[in-house]
Amino acid sequence: MDFTGKNILVTGGAKGIGFATAKRLAKDGAYVIIADFAEEVAIQKADMIKQNGGRACFQYVDLSDPKSIEKMGLDVAEEFGVLHGLVNNAGIVRGCSIQDTNDHDWEPQISINLRAPALCAKALLPLLKKGPGHIVNISSEAGFRPRANSWVYDSAKAGICALTRSMACEFVQYGMRANTVAPGWSVTEMHFGDSPERKKELENTVYDGAIMRRLAHPEEIASAIVFLLSDDASFITATTLHVDGGRVAH
Repeated sequence: MDFTGKNILVTGGAKGIGFATAKRLAKDGAYVIIADFAEEVAIQKADMIKQNGGRACFQYVDLSDPKSIEKMGLDVAEEFGVLHGLVNNAGIVRGCSIQDTNDHDWEPQISINLRAPALCAKALLPLLKKGPGHIVNISSEAGFRPRANSWVYDSAKAGICALTRSMACEFVQYGMRANTVAPGWSVTEMHFGDSPERKKELENTVYDGAIMRRLAHPEEIASAIVFLLSDDASFITATTLHVDGGRVAH
């Protein structure tokens, strides 16, 4: 797919699915803006893309802070002037039961997983209108197959799908599309942290919870995201694409 001359911002682009998406977009010609809280890691990843012939930069943002999101919008407007895509990828998960939950469990997950994608779209909308730019929001199979002790994360990820449909309805007047990708369990830092041993274990896991009986590689999720941003998806909007190896259907 050809993204030459296009500017695309990826939140949480320093690790996991976000970085896999940034790498793929850069490989396909896009200038990738890695918007992240982890400055040192994000700069390293942007440099890695540049060393491989791509174009990328780091943009600081604290997605739990609406003012930081507003500043991101202003910074990107000053530097680029136009956006051709937004990937709302960043997310956090903290386990908690309904009966034991408190504000510490509830507020960070809702603010980053659900509120931030809406605020990012709002802050960047003037730039996306000019593209026009398309939006891909990242949900999760957890939004469709909820579990005990994960109600905040699961609820936020279910809400992402409704948010996406609202975006699609509201932004079509600007020639924009909005879609959701709902990944299954993936081999990312969210699950293996800094442990190479745990990563290898996950890569070799036989996962009976999905038809394909394995976990996803981040690059497989990235391929779906890039497709939905591309002109090949020109008549697809308000849709959730499940990239979960058959988890939801199983």
